[in-house]
Amino acid sequence: MISVTESQLLGWLASVLLPFFRILALMAAAPILSNRAFPVRARVALALVLALVAAPGIAPPDPGALMGAGAFVLIVREVLIGVTIGFIARLLFTSFEVAGEAIGLQMGLSFAGFFDPQSGSSNAVGRFVNTIALLAFVAMNGPLAVIATVIQSFSLFPPGEPGFEFLLARSPVQLGGEVFTLALALALPFIALLLFITLTLGVISRVAPQFNVFAVGFPITIGTGLLMLTMGLSMIEAPLASHLERILGHIGI
Repeated sequence: MISVTESQLLGWLASVLLPFFRILALMAAAPILSNRAFPVRARVALALVLALVAAPGIAPPDPGALMGAGAFVLIVREVLIGVTIGFIARLLFTSFEVAGEAIGLQMGLSFAGFFDPQSGSSNAVGRFVNTIALLAFVAMNGPLAVIATVIQSFSLFPPGEPGFEFLLARSPVQLGGEVFTLALALALPFIALLLFITLTLGVISRVAPQFNVFAVGFPITIGTGLLMLTMGLSMIEAPLASHLERILGHIGI
């Protein structure tokens, strides 16, 4: 006859429930996985399945971890780890959004935000570049890479251990530097060419005052920016893949 003690049940429950909270918190913050089109029930079911799959390879926590007031602290720790990993992955798309905003500003499309109350202060180029980056992220199995990262994090930050040292190990300054480095690398060619066109139009307007710069300048800058965006769409995957690996490397994996 098979007998199961209360401590064994608590140990099994802790080895599944704590990873479940970490994975579910990741899905609430990570790109694509946190999209509203992904039903909440499907997220919970997927998080539970992943927790069940990952549980045999995780060091078993203390059977009494879910008993007493310390259980709330352990659950908060797991949620913070999952949200941190998802937030770090989301920072990658902030770079593309910042680059798109800078490109749209140089093209002169920021004025469209005044006539589109739904978009707020963002411009069309920023939303377009962000959407293309999300599509490239899905095409290169980015969501699977993020899930693999949170699974590997169980070996670095085992569930059931007290303390929040993982937050102190993260460097916000270095993460912000990665964001602005990628944004500058993406937007600099566009800004340089559009700035050259703007300077050329300025010189022409000084040489020929009767030349209407506003009537000709906006179509030229917008057309040139759209042409460069069309030519540069195929170049998004390489920096996306390299910076995704570098940003997820900040987790310590």
